[in-house]
Amino acid sequence: MSIVVWEWQNELNIYLPYSALVSEQLEAARNNNVKVVPLGGIDPYLETFEVNIPMMKQKTTYNGKTREIRRVLIDSSHPFARGVKWEWNFKHDHWFPYNTEVAKKIQECADGGGAAPLQLPTLLPGYSIDVRTMIQTNVNTGFQRKIRRVTCPPYHNPGPSSRPTRSVQQPPVPQQPARQRVSMPTSSQRVPTFPASQPASQPASQPAAAFPTAAQPRPLSSTQPAAANPSRARGRPAPAATYPQASQAASSNASRAGPSSGNSSRAGASSSSQGTPLSNTLQSIIRSSCTAYQQIGQTPDVCPVCQNNMTDPSDYTTHPSLTGLQQDRITLKCNHHIHTQCLHALISQSSSSTSFSCLECQRSYGVRSGDQPTSGKMAVKVDNSISLAGYEQFGTIIVTYNFTSGTQNGVAYSAHGFPRTAYFPDSDEGNDVVDLIKVAFKRRLIFTIGDSVTTGAKNCVVWNDIHHKTSMRRNDTYGYPDPGYLARVRAELKSKGVEQS
Repeated sequence: MSIVVWEWQNELNIYLPYSALVSEQLEAARNNNVKVVPLGGIDPYLETFEVNIPMMKQKTTYNGKTREIRRVLIDSSHPFARGVKWEWNFKHDHWFPYNTEVAKKIQECADGGGAAPLQLPTLLPGYSIDVRTMIQTNVNTGFQRKIRRVTCPPYHNPGPSSRPTRSVQQPPVPQQPARQRVSMPTSSQRVPTFPASQPASQPASQPAAAFPTAAQPRPLSSTQPAAANPSRARGRPAPAATYPQASQAASSNASRAGPSSGNSSRAGASSSSQGTPLSNTLQSIIRSSCTAYQQIGQTPDVCPVCQNNMTDPSDYTTHPSLTGLQQDRITLKCNHHIHTQCLHALISQSSSSTSFSCLECQRSYGVRSGDQPTSGKMAVKVDNSISLAGYEQFGTIIVTYNFTSGTQNGVAYSAHGFPRTAYFPDSDEGNDVVDLIKVAFKRRLIFTIGDSVTTGAKNCVVWNDIHHKTSMRRNDTYGYPDPGYLARVRAELKSKGVEQS
């Protein structure tokens, strides 16, 4: 019989497991049609997080940030089912678990005697694990970390009559304090966002922890074309060009309230909180992106938010109707279907007032903007006298960012370590990536305000999960060669709605 493990996704799109108790309670909630699960009722360390099961998202209650979750099926031979986890050491006594797939491969290697180091190019690119010495090695840099095998409560499915705890069935309505960029859970641990299972380019902007942290919503991206490529002169350095960002993003969503989490609901029940009307910009985007729903075939389609049939009412019946839409069921241009009130509830949980994306295929509608401080400047120049490892036949694009300390939304922030410089090959692909980065900078997506991983300082300008190579030294952790780097940056930019048409 398969056993369910629930996992959450960190900033580098790596899934990490919840504890056995949290997994069991989430599965029990799903079996009993409970839609919103406050994790603090299961584990006090997770009191600032809740899980929306129909949307498959984890939400930080005080700032509305969300991250993806998933259900993974394992068999009874899996180490998790036998009460075993494999973990890697960050530093001192900070250990973090490998996910279900990697843990299984490590255990199989250990059971087989571990004669040769384990390499998993798909699951653990750039790393090897030696179960005899209990060491994980970065094959590019040679940097090593300890690993360990530990016992834990075994994962198992809830019984057929199991129900989630009382606190899961009756979640409290989260209070919404003033908007601020805070991503730490209540745990005191502070560690970097890049786990040992992923090659790093630049420390991510938000600290990872043994418990889930805040995250961006599903990509609320843009299908608008990126800026056209500038002329590229080869053989001589190009003059530096400065790209100031947009002075201000569209109206802030600081006051938005998400869909109901005050009472768990079953199919057909109503949301218990009143949704906030959407901006005129978003309503216009929605009106231009949909048609009236028409059922095709004999089987009704299912709404991806409330999980009800499209022929049935939405669960979010108290959310206001969308201006200009007479129907309450629509089909988006991507041919996926959703209740208009469920779409309203979904958008209300996002941090963008100018875009949304389809839950089914991630197609984006509108243009996403961030909260990068408006004081920033970005300068780009080309130096053909230097090259990067792996791109010796090309010159180097040098991107320099500069920010000054200031105040945003009434909160003072500091700018440490600026100017910052990043390097890209002056190849066609490198230029394409830099063009996209220019667009992302103008949309205020390259940096954000948060806690510094390196210094621990709060409310400062930090990277926003679009990784940059900040070193020209060969084989440096934040340098080249790294054959997959440009493709990864494209994917990170696409997740924020920045891609070529």
